Amino acid sequence: MRDDEIIAQVRKPNSDDDNRESDEDEVIETSKISNADAFECFAKGLMWLEQQTDSDSTELMLLKQLRDRAAKRRQSCLRQSKLPFKPM
Repeated sequence: MRDDEIIAQVRKPNSDDDNRESDEDEVIETSKISNADAFECFAKGLMWLEQQTDSDSTELMLLKQLRDRAAKRRQSCLRQSKLPFKPM
């Protein structure tokens, strides 16, 4: 491309094709992470952090708290909150 073509391209407003390509690049799919998966990840992260020589006690405590929170939420989801009502 010549200089004048490059300048014209830069000054030109974005066309629909350019917008469509950039939108496709920015699409990030997010799915809900289960409490059980979060617990497993925090537990493995905690094991990893405990193996590190430069780990800090505050980091360990924070990760333990997050692991415990995930464990409580996982446990609460496993319990049935109400018994189904069946008329006789």
